[in-house]
Amino acid sequence: MGFLLTAPCATVAEEELTYDIGTYYQLGSYLDAPIVWKCIDNTDENGILLVSDKILCYKAADVGETGYFASSGAILNTNFWEETDIRAWLNSTAPAGDVVWPRGYPPEANRIFLSKYPYVDEAGFLSAENFTASELAVMKTVSQWQALPEYKLELSENGQTRPYLATYTTGSDRDPYTLHHNTVSEFGDAFRGAMYRVTDTMFLLNEAQVYAMWQNFGIAGAKRTDTAAWAGAVDSEAAKYWPPAADEVSVDEYSEYWLRTPALDRPFSYWSHSRCLTTIQGENIYTEASTNAKELGIRPAFYLNTDNVIIKSGSGTETDPYVIDGNSVQTGVAVFSQGRQLTLDQAPVEENGRLLVPVRAVFESLGAEVNWDEAANQVTAVKEGTTVQLEIDNATMVVNEAEVALEAPARLIGDRTLVPLRAVSEALDAKIVYVENLQRVVVDQPEPMVFSPDWNPSWYQTIFQGWDD
Repeated sequence: MGFLLTAPCATVAEEELTYDIGTYYQLGSYLDAPIVWKCIDNTDENGILLVSDKILCYKAADVGETGYFASSGAILNTNFWEETDIRAWLNSTAPAGDVVWPRGYPPEANRIFLSKYPYVDEAGFLSAENFTASELAVMKTVSQWQALPEYKLELSENGQTRPYLATYTTGSDRDPYTLHHNTVSEFGDAFRGAMYRVTDTMFLLNEAQVYAMWQNFGIAGAKRTDTAAWAGAVDSEAAKYWPPAADEVSVDEYSEYWLRTPALDRPFSYWSHSRCLTTIQGENIYTEASTNAKELGIRPAFYLNTDNVIIKSGSGTETDPYVIDGNSVQTGVAVFSQGRQLTLDQAPVEENGRLLVPVRAVFESLGAEVNWDEAANQVTAVKEGTTVQLEIDNATMVVNEAEVALEAPARLIGDRTLVPLRAVSEALDAKIVYVENLQRVVVDQPEPMVFSPDWNPSWYQTIFQGWDD
């Protein structure tokens, strides 16, 4: 099994590529138009964050068994990001008609309120229609924090038990249902709650990422591309009598677009199981919408794989973006750890359905010190009081003197020790995700989330009074 071809693409421009905030890049195409991306943050845990400079299209974020006005008991849409149709489409490499929808409900017109843009028959966003193999190699596959809806709090991995509230109740006994939406300027403190790690290549922004963009540019809003609206739209007679939709604004106006965060209002009322995601309107208006009630803007984002980027032309400005490409094409399995693609001198090996990876590269990426004892045919890795021992051809791993049975024994291939992926997870408490369609392994051991202890406004105390009991 190979790893990476090393045939670089020819570069046109000789200048060194920079990753400054506000730099523009051109990569891939959608609806036969080049996609321009903008660097909105270069201090993120996963590196250089790019988002499409404009809204590329309009879609419902998810659908259910039936349309928006579903009968009682029908399976409705979801705002659990991992199971949404839009996440599946953004990360799919499948050709038209072959995208796999997580809950089995394809985004057909009859499942979306007043639909004009069903995308059930569209190729996946990462398909060959939009990106070449070398362009895909410019994108990292990473794990990042994802807010959980109230009905998925048991998945929390950050020690928090309360859901994030996009809005909160103000007012008095006479008017208890007056709602206040958080503002973009408040995201630095207010975006907190139960979260877990989710793995994506392409995704929609969350509030923390929007906050970074707002801090850097003062504007979170986006305008649409020339091709975004009405391109292939289904003619909906009913939609003509509805208030203007997001796609009906001109290319010179800000248009509403989806974020990926569940929008929860009152955690103790019938709104608790909302099927909404948060959105951005205008320059900086923060609101929400039900995932199958509106077809809002899609503004994809990804982390740039800076170890695999070349410039083909351009100067990095809005009118003359860097045209970039990958300097190699992935063949076989690639491994990403702690937000970086690992450089491996021995490719991962699949053996009896198990994937074996080089132990030194992976363990060192997690901060462990690795030593090889040739006489004993043994690898020892040490990190912060944890000692791991692996012996060649032995299916037992020793972690701090406790024996752990492995799915397959450690193997010596060439002069490199390879171990099954589970060994990494068991030994150093890292999360391992295999993204099958891209043949990418993501090793994730995040830093703990720390929220400001000084932020505890009265409304937050009141709403969650008794929640933790």
